[in-house]
Amino acid sequence: MSNDYLKIGGVADLLKTTVRTIRYYEEEELLEPHRTNGGTRLYSQQHVNRLKAIIHLVENGFSLDVIRLIATVRTTCTTGNEGSIKVADTIDHVVKEIEDQIESLKKLKLELTAAYKQVKKCADCKNEPSSQGCLACLINKSLSKIEVLNLIWT
Repeated sequence: MSNDYLKIGGVADLLKTTVRTIRYYEEEELLEPHRTNGGTRLYSQQHVNRLKAIIHLVENGFSLDVIRLIATVRTTCTTGNEGSIKVADTIDHVVKEIEDQIESLKKLKLELTAAYKQVKKCADCKNEPSSQGCLACLINKSLSKIEVLNLIWT
């Protein structure tokens, strides 16, 4: 093998990840490095780029099943046309899931903002910070409207 290959430790350092993480992705069949006769893993720039993509998707909340689907859908096809259609459909489905998640996160942000505003109203309160410690607390009245307050205000 040429000098264009990195060992697993070098890849881990380069991508600011761990050797164990890289091995895990290999175990999950998302990555298949070259191996020397002695079993040493060797990674080309293509492997590094693939690993970067995997890490990027994982950091953004994608499951390994979705990543595996994206990574392998083209390999199940017999023509470029079929591959184009299947890959496009897969990406379209993933984008739809992202859009749904964005909407859900926007709603959660509104809810958390409302909870923040309610909690800030207690800034000068001398009562015990609980639903029982301050029976007249306005937060008690908001528990049914702002779900996350039920986690905070018990």
